[in-house]
Amino acid sequence: MTVRLTSLPELNRKAFAILRRELGVPETLRFFGQLGLGKGNYTEERRELFDGLTLDDYRRAVQEEKPATADTSKTP
Repeated sequence: MTVRLTSLPELNRKAFAILRRELGVPETLRFFGQLGLGKGNYTEERRELFDGLTLDDYRRAVQEEKPATADTSKTP
C-alpha cells in the first residue's frame, strides 16, 4: 500500500479552509490564537535552555530516562 502525503503548505491551506468554513473566520482565528503559533524564537529559547550542556551530560540524561529493559542478549 502506498500513501501519498500532502505537502505541509498544502495541508495547512486545506486545514485553514476547513476551519474557516466550519467555524467562520473569528472562531478560526481564536483557535489559532490559543495554540500560541508564531510567538517567541524557538532557536534562541533552545540555546538558553541547553546552555552549557555537554554531549556527555545529554547522554547521561537520556540513559537515566530509559526504562530498564531485560537483557535479551543472553539465551537460557
